[in-house]
Amino acid sequence: MSYPSNSDLTPRLNNSCQLLRFSLGIIALILGSLIYLIERPARESLFIAESISLFNEGVALFGPLGNHLPTFIHPFAFILITASFCSTKRSSYWLICSTWLTINTLFEIGQHSFVYQNIISHAPPFLADLPFMDTVLSYFKNGHFDPFDILSIFMGVIAAYGVLLLTEKIPKKSL
Repeated sequence: MSYPSNSDLTPRLNNSCQLLRFSLGIIALILGSLIYLIERPARESLFIAESISLFNEGVALFGPLGNHLPTFIHPFAFILITASFCSTKRSSYWLICSTWLTINTLFEIGQHSFVYQNIISHAPPFLADLPFMDTVLSYFKNGHFDPFDILSIFMGVIAAYGVLLLTEKIPKKSL
């Protein structure tokens, strides 16, 4: 008697669909990086060194949209990238989208001065010793809470969900 192997039981993913999602996510991240490279001082970004910054006070390539575009792009890109490695089932779309919505919203709320002060005053001392904690605390301390960023996070999640639906494998139907 022959038993199916694990590879026979795993769902078949549409590789071109997954590659498209991954590519769109990477392109979105590159666009988001351009905003930080061109329109923000290097000190406001963890990943842009002063030596490569193209920031010029008078240049606003993305205009007022550049203020909120990164908070749209981040969940949009990471949802697509995450989905490119996951099942193509719609139930997984909801999990991926809600997870990134939660992460991005919590980080935005963490920038509110009241929330940040509570984080600092109630954080266990051992957290300060973690290597990435300086970066996280700096993000909360130096960030600026903006309700429009919450809106742009939601819009990024909705847009990513739309892309997931548009790029999913369309089954062939016999008429």
